[in-house]
Parts: sequence; C-alpha cells; structure tokens
Amino acid sequence: MATIELDHAVCIVSGMCASVAPSLFRVADDSSEIIVLQANVPDDLLDEAMNAEVCCPVEAIQVVTG
Repeated sequence: MATIELDHAVCIVSGMCASVAPSLFRVADDSSEIIVLQANVPDDLLDEAMNAEVCCPVEAIQVVTG
C-alpha cells in the first residue's frame, strides 16, 4: 500500500493536487491549507496520487510505496 506525505511547510496551496486527485486531496474552506483525505492510498487511486505528486509545483507531495 502507498501512503501520502504532504509537507505543509513547503505547500503553497495551489490546489493542483485537489484538481487531479479530488478523492485524495481538498483545499480547506478558507483556502489556508491542503487537506489529505486519504493518507493511505487504495490501489485504485494510486494513479491519482502519483499524478498529484508530479503536478505539485513545489514538490510538497510524496507518494511512498512499499
């Protein structure tokens, strides 16, 4: 199983992750932070998680497998 690690200190809340992986991320109602909805990534959402990692403009997301 894969897990999502989000570095909130680096995150600029661009919302790209929530756009490409809405099952895994959302922007807080006040736009102050990204919320990880599922830190443990189900196999059927692994592609979404990997896309979010690649799309993050500041590389704040890491998908750890294994």
